[in-house]
Amino acid sequence: MNLRKWLYSSFFTLTATVMLTHSAHAGQDAYGSNAVMPTIYSKNIWYYTEYPVVGNPPANKTLTLVYYNWSYPAPRPAGLTVYLCNSAVTLCADVTTVQSGSVNFTGQGVPATTPLRIYAGVSGSGTMSPLYGGTTNIVVNYQSNP
Repeated sequence: MNLRKWLYSSFFTLTATVMLTHSAHAGQDAYGSNAVMPTIYSKNIWYYTEYPVVGNPPANKTLTLVYYNWSYPAPRPAGLTVYLCNSAVTLCADVTTVQSGSVNFTGQGVPATTPLRIYAGVSGSGTMSPLYGGTTNIVVNYQSNP
């Protein structure tokens, strides 16, 4: 593992630990999950990876703030688009331009037991070499319904 990947991984681990500690004090619960970004083989096709739900979140809790990061090697092809969605794909956030950030699901009623997915695709014409995905991580915060 090169130094850059190690530092990035260490930073995310530290951030996740801080967020989990913070959420425990705020009356929320949280879990972290990781996966590998999907390999994109062709243009104009959506590929996705589903994050496993970790633990057993209660059915009466809903998602609040979800922290994420995703990676594809540079240079990335023009037309790359990345979305973070619920598994029903009824709520999606465009996270293309921000590789590491957060999405606020508060008030959307997404059950904490719902897996999240990350979708990626490349629009355009012509052929492309496969774009192999790197690691992707989320920290899911959830709380009781009001």
